[in-house]
Amino acid sequence: MTRPSWAEGRQSCVAGCVLIIIALLAAGTGLYRDYGISWDEPVQREYGETVYNYIAEGDQSLLADRHRVYGPVFEVLLYSMERGLALEDTRETYFMRHIVTFLMFAAGVVFFYFLAGRMLASYKMGFLGALLLVVSPRIFAHAFYNSKDIPFMAVFIICMYTLLLHLDRKMLWTSLLHGITCAVLVDIRIMGMFVPLLTVICFVYEMIASDPADEGKRRTVVNFCVFCASLIPMTVLLWPTLWNDPVGNFAFAFQAMSKFAWRAPILFMGSQIWSTELPPHYTLVYMVITTPVIYVILGAGGVVAAIGRIAGRRIGPPVKRRDILFVLLWLFAPLAFLIASEAVVYDTWRHTFFVYPAVLLLALAGLGWFTAGLRAALGHARGRVAVAAVALLLAVNICGALRFMIGAHPHQNVYFNSIVGGINGAAGKYEMDYWGLSYRALLESLLEKDGREAISVYALNEPGYYNSFILPASERKRLVYAERPADADYYITNFRWDPARHPDNAESAAVSVDGVRLAAAYRMR
Repeated sequence: MTRPSWAEGRQSCVAGCVLIIIALLAAGTGLYRDYGISWDEPVQREYGETVYNYIAEGDQSLLADRHRVYGPVFEVLLYSMERGLALEDTRETYFMRHIVTFLMFAAGVVFFYFLAGRMLASYKMGFLGALLLVVSPRIFAHAFYNSKDIPFMAVFIICMYTLLLHLDRKMLWTSLLHGITCAVLVDIRIMGMFVPLLTVICFVYEMIASDPADEGKRRTVVNFCVFCASLIPMTVLLWPTLWNDPVGNFAFAFQAMSKFAWRAPILFMGSQIWSTELPPHYTLVYMVITTPVIYVILGAGGVVAAIGRIAGRRIGPPVKRRDILFVLLWLFAPLAFLIASEAVVYDTWRHTFFVYPAVLLLALAGLGWFTAGLRAALGHARGRVAVAAVALLLAVNICGALRFMIGAHPHQNVYFNSIVGGINGAAGKYEMDYWGLSYRALLESLLEKDGREAISVYALNEPGYYNSFILPASERKRLVYAERPADADYYITNFRWDPARHPDNAESAAVSVDGVRLAAAYRMR
């Protein structure tokens, strides 16, 4: 019995899409109120407000804002929704931001389902790919509160899908659609220029490869013009920083982002290293140790399978060489650029979340290659048993990651795999809750334990204050933030850059995952 193709299984494809959407909507609406506020969220919201005021009121403060080099499109959307819904209370504002960010992630998952299914010619593989993307603990947690890296990853997926759609159909509307999605991508993060550059290479190749007398060359030129005519104006339109000098300001933004010099100590492999001096393997190591092990193994196998397919080997899923090359470029070209440009990358690997779908596509290809090899080597009957064993092993690993996600909720962001001994093995060697989201649960616990009308706290860093924004107004009013530890009832910390030593008997509240403390409150008086 042959496996149903993507086209032949259209009804099953639609059913799978509907199931994914229902599951994601259920998860998102059930969980979005549980997460804290990240270190960057208030800053991102303020940037969205600045750009909104520039557009709506002509406020010129944007032109001097240090964040103007960031693509603003998603932040402006969030702030516009805040204004449109007339949200006054910070709690409701951040709840809205979290659910909308998750819905953006959900859109990325749906398009990844289509992308994987299209590449691997199997809706079942597409469904498995969507499942792997969702059951990725760190990605899932960030899907609620990371309004920079998650929307970028989601739109990157959409752009890669529209690119393949255009290359397969070569119609004016696909050129237009791809140009618009690429503009949105670039206007979230300038690193999104990777996709337009890849698209230009594809157009140039088509023009060179086609016969000069062929009608296809003329069509390629027209499609290329449509792509540029949608990409360039939309990029400028959606990024107000570019309005008064598109070329000059774009070049300035690209240079500023590639040389962004944020300097702080980072805990990596047991040592404190300055963010500007992190080793080239920093990002790759974090990708490997914070992704479920089976995904890493299959992804590595997928790289081998991809190289074999490019070399002409026919085993495994029927993936086009072109598509394999795209996936390899998707994964390795951005990482190579970051290393070669010596860009400052920190906070684990969140800046490179957008390459993670490429890892999963390679993992799916690796799975197809491995199972096909088992069938070929062992014969039909024994091959089916071996493939069933592989499927069981994959299911066990997925369930293990899911079990952590449920048990650690809402702190899936501190997931480490068994390569480093899980979170207990990583404690003291790698960053834990570096964005301070666990402060929310800490403040809630502290307010519950101490029933006084006013509680004075000193927060080690900004998230200790920011997370009060998401508490109910009545509880928020009970918190009084002191400027010095000596003036506070409690010292609260997420242990990042914490120079103090805290005696255990002074601990009043703590937030832990598998026995590892993410945040704690210590009584000062």
